[in-house]
Amino acid sequence: MQKGLFSSLPSISNWPDRTDLSAASHWALRAGLGEGGDFIALLRAADETLLWCDGSGIGPNDIGTGTPPGLGAAFAAALADLPQSRCLIFARPSNGRALAALSESMLPPICPDSALFHHAHMVDPDFGGRPPEEEGPRLAALLSAPGTRAAVIGNQGVLTLAPGLATALSFLHRFERATETYLRALATGHALRILPDELAAAQPAPDHEAFFAAIKALNSD
Repeated sequence: MQKGLFSSLPSISNWPDRTDLSAASHWALRAGLGEGGDFIALLRAADETLLWCDGSGIGPNDIGTGTPPGLGAAFAAALADLPQSRCLIFARPSNGRALAALSESMLPPICPDSALFHHAHMVDPDFGGRPPEEEGPRLAALLSAPGTRAAVIGNQGVLTLAPGLATALSFLHRFERATETYLRALATGHALRILPDELAAAQPAPDHEAFFAAIKALNSD
């Protein structure tokens, strides 16, 4: 039987999610995360399909479905055990990699960006070396603490998670900026000025949707 004209196209029910992931993939490519393993974004779509992209700047038709290869399989297993989070992003940006290489990888609240992750991020120093069916649930248990927004993953890089793609990508962007500020401050050799808890909590919340809207607008140019 001859296939219909649109039979090979992705499900229209998750097309908006595919276009959003494509925008994220193009953002990652512009951010220098286009090498294999440098970026992966996983999203449980509105129709519950697991979608994912790398940082190669792919289009909506090329978005992956199901379990991704490599480390992505462990992240997919973790996301499956995190019902409150529909999106998980792992990346290896330059400052995030440097932070992951430090023996003390927690990010102190020294600026508005880092304040966003005060008491809202963790470090997993033991990631890697296990099969996905073991690594995923172990990682999910660590990430399931209420309010977790980001994690430093082994000596690898940074992970962010959120109910949606816009927020998870915004978290990644701000975590990398906060890490750059932290590393530059450390390099001066002077003592850090740590924000008290009440001031860290009072920092203005970023507009995640506006951030992602700007990314999509740039992608459509």
